[in-house]
Amino acid sequence: MLDDMAPLIVLSTVLWQDGVVSLIFRSGLFAKLILASLLLLSILTWAITLNKYWRFKGINRDFLRLVHSLRPNSELSAVYHSAVKDIGGPVGRIFEEGYITIGSYLESSRGRKLEIMSDGVLQVIEKNLNLRLQTAKENEISALAAGIPFIATSISLSPFLGLLGTVWGVMHTFLSISQSGGSADLSVVAPGVAEALVTTVAGLVVAIPALLCNNFLSARLTRIEDDFGRLNTELIIYFNHIVHREKLKNEDRLGHQRHFAS
Repeated sequence: MLDDMAPLIVLSTVLWQDGVVSLIFRSGLFAKLILASLLLLSILTWAITLNKYWRFKGINRDFLRLVHSLRPNSELSAVYHSAVKDIGGPVGRIFEEGYITIGSYLESSRGRKLEIMSDGVLQVIEKNLNLRLQTAKENEISALAAGIPFIATSISLSPFLGLLGTVWGVMHTFLSISQSGGSADLSVVAPGVAEALVTTVAGLVVAIPALLCNNFLSARLTRIEDDFGRLNTELIIYFNHIVHREKLKNEDRLGHQRHFAS
């Protein structure tokens, strides 16, 4: 039993006595390049994760603020100021896209005859509004998702880089043994193998947190996408109410004009 565990005991002794930092500094140039690449992947992964965390953090709050302001009796100008000036961000930009779409129709309807706001025109407005809001939503989701695929790449690449460094180190160790006479006991082989295994450990140290970060960000992004879908529904209801309210104003205005004309 102890004979079977002897290689592990020797490797553990080497790692404990020399220390991981010492093994890193004693490793070859190729292993150091692998470790530097893994360090870069880790830094970029954490930078993306922290950036996305702070960006995602306020979006749900902004979504709730805007939805609560979409009252049937709310003035469009007041809601616009709240959404674009105060809230801003992806939520504000989605609202602004709908506001621009509706605003162009409202401007064209003012001072004109009632026919411009007929039922056919209202259907066109609603269809156009839906398309513009959907496009705005997809653009914002794409912008928020930027960088997350890199984390997935880091998850896949890091263990293979670590394994490559280990295979290279073990191969280099056995080549050194063959050049020195072709025989060596475990105490001679163990330091070289331990140095080689450092890259595998480093690859896993990078990949495991990256996997957790990727799952966390993907879940948050899915929630944001659902919120944006609900936001679009609320905006369509609100803007349709604004358009119908404008139509009633036009009808009332036209009725007064006909009354005075008669």
